[in-house]
Amino acid sequence: MTEREIAERLRLLCGQADRLKMPSHRHSAESFMVERDEIRDGLRRFYRELTGHWPDQEASGPPRRAPAPIPAAVLRHRERIRAVSKTA
Repeated sequence: MTEREIAERLRLLCGQADRLKMPSHRHSAESFMVERDEIRDGLRRFYRELTGHWPDQEASGPPRRAPAPIPAAVLRHRERIRAVSKTA
């Protein structure tokens, strides 16, 4: 894809975004959602052509962390509860 083609695709997508009308008494919410989805689909295809993969396949959001360890006092309490319930 040449720089000229990239610039043209971006210009067309920006033009679509500029023409997007918010829902009002003249424009229905359905037509707004259709136009918005067309822009999103165009951007996703363009992204895929430039990078070779879809945007959702990248790591998104903050890195996941391991859950916090359970405090030792809670573990001891659980063991006491189990021991009492076994003897009862």
